[in-house]
Amino acid sequence: HAYLLLCEACNDEYHTYCLNPPLETVPEGDFFCDKCKHVHSTKDDDGLDSLVSALPPHYTSRFGEIVWASGGTGYGWWPSCIYDPRLTVGGARQLARKNLGKKHLLYFF
Repeated sequence: HAYLLLCEACNDEYHTYCLNPPLETVPEGDFFCDKCKHVHSTKDDDGLDSLVSALPPHYTSRFGEIVWASGGTGYGWWPSCIYDPRLTVGGARQLARKNLGKKHLLYFF
């Protein structure tokens, strides 16, 4: 649909003409809905986005990779995803910033 927007953060769908105020055209670049706009606009106050951008490609190219990782003592090895720290919020974001460049952030599933 030519007038359908997807929020980059939550993947909710919006028609340009249903927004308040309505948009006459699809905006250039990323679109964030009103629910996510505040989180996204304040997210880089800690500088994490620019720090991740400065990391070497051999580190950032692994974001999204599926790996086996140790689940800790007594838990063995589990499949996990190397997570892009720029997508985190709250305590996970602080932990990612603290270990940036030393350890990858993993999401176990």
